[in-house]
Amino acid sequence: MVKVSKKSPPQQQGDGDCCHRCGGLMVLEPVFEIGSVDWRCVSCGERIDPVILAHRRKNVAREEAEQLFGSHRGPRLN
Repeated sequence: MVKVSKKSPPQQQGDGDCCHRCGGLMVLEPVFEIGSVDWRCVSCGERIDPVILAHRRKNVAREEAEQLFGSHRGPRLN
């Protein structure tokens, strides 16, 4: 028989370990080919790596600046 501990895991569950796509559990997964550690959703397979996170932060900063200063230019090309 397997005993199950009622203690909470050492990691606190928060927004960071829930998939933004499906709400599933995100787990750390090493990628040996490039020597990094990515997040992978066990439900839908969504992957998040440091490059994806950097682009998301850049886009958030761009959107905040446009809201703050207003976009007086025409539509953005990229």
